[in-house]
Amino acid sequence: LESLRHGNPDSQIGFIAMWFHDEVKNAWIAIENGIRSAGYKPFRVDQKEHNNDITDEIIAGIRGSKFLVADLTKHRNGVYYEAGFAKGLGLEVVWLCRKSDEKDRHFDIRQLSTIFWEEDKLAELSKALENRIVATIGRGLLAGKA
Repeated sequence: LESLRHGNPDSQIGFIAMWFHDEVKNAWIAIENGIRSAGYKPFRVDQKEHNNDITDEIIAGIRGSKFLVADLTKHRNGVYYEAGFAKGLGLEVVWLCRKSDEKDRHFDIRQLSTIFWEEDKLAELSKALENRIVATIGRGLLAGKA
């Protein structure tokens, strides 16, 4: 039980906290590709089948992850909550935000290094995310595996 109170340093999972909407579906694909290219398995809680309380699934998912990718597009409160929870566990958080939403980020995270993306440059988002993960977390064990 005590081990579940902290992040999982041996995990090969990157938890994704973001707005789940068709408007950012292509960004999700780019984020997924960036995480996979860095050698990790992307995890989004809305893609997991379960009959449990969604908050419990989110907390368990974060605890079972090595890091969290937080996309601040549309400034979803849940994304801020999940990123804060991950930081409290000592996990690295990689910050993303659609360029058009940059000015609306909350004041207390504006100083954090953030990857800004644009809809017409999603391949650049994937590569920038891969580079950030590898530079700050290290290359995952799943690199080069299908």
